[in-house]
Amino acid sequence: MARLSIITVNLNDAAGLHKTLVSVWERQSFSDFEHIVIDGASTDGSVEVIKEYADRLAYWVSEPDKGIYNAMNKGIAAAKGEYLLFLNSGDWLEDDSLAEVFATPPEEDIIYADYYNITESGGKERVQMPDRITLPWLLLHSLGHPSTLIRRRTIAGKGYREEYRIISDWAFWVEELIKNGRSSRHADIAMSCYNLQGVSAKKENGERIVAEKDDFLGKAFGSRYCMADIRRCISALDIISKHRTGELTASEKLQRQLRQCFKLLARFGHR
Repeated sequence: MARLSIITVNLNDAAGLHKTLVSVWERQSFSDFEHIVIDGASTDGSVEVIKEYADRLAYWVSEPDKGIYNAMNKGIAAAKGEYLLFLNSGDWLEDDSLAEVFATPPEEDIIYADYYNITESGGKERVQMPDRITLPWLLLHSLGHPSTLIRRRTIAGKGYREEYRIISDWAFWVEELIKNGRSSRHADIAMSCYNLQGVSAKKENGERIVAEKDDFLGKAFGSRYCMADIRRCISALDIISKHRTGELTASEKLQRQLRQCFKLLARFGHR
């Protein structure tokens, strides 16, 4: 059994797919992996790119799907590695980053590393992950799927929630790390580059993201709070963490937000 299954999902992004495949097959010394490509019946030459690497791939398919998470679930079903890494077309691994991550043999359910955001101008901005994942942090942020290893047994058989179009990977982090208490470890390296042209990164999808998160939180925790409430609560906690006690004691509004925040954390469970 391979130590790692790399799953790449693609739809009409031949150039991005080629960059992803090059980073996996030509810029890594680590070799204990299999690579799976799930293409959504692309018509732009992506299949030709896949065929260039077909003899190295453990599995590939090009067929219609029901969305990105449906495609990712196809990859999960085909994977046989101990850990899974979702590296979608347009994202790429930093040179030799797999060897660096596996230099410390993974034992946890989820191992997450830092990554670079690639801006429209081509610049690189490192996104630093915290050493400990908490509920307040996850309510406002997310792990990067192209820089996170997931033990296959934690996701196999259930996969990502396909009723959501944008936030299913975030929902998985919240459910597994917070609700189910899965073990995790921060690998302090910049493992991959994330293309900001993805669906979840587009500003026009902001309202849908909030709506999907509200729906998930209600179903997962029975919470009556929405993401707008959560952001206000976190801002009150931020004031405390920076010792701005004068601002807190002078504002009844902030005090109400803080009380609401404590109720929220108690409702979700203190993790």
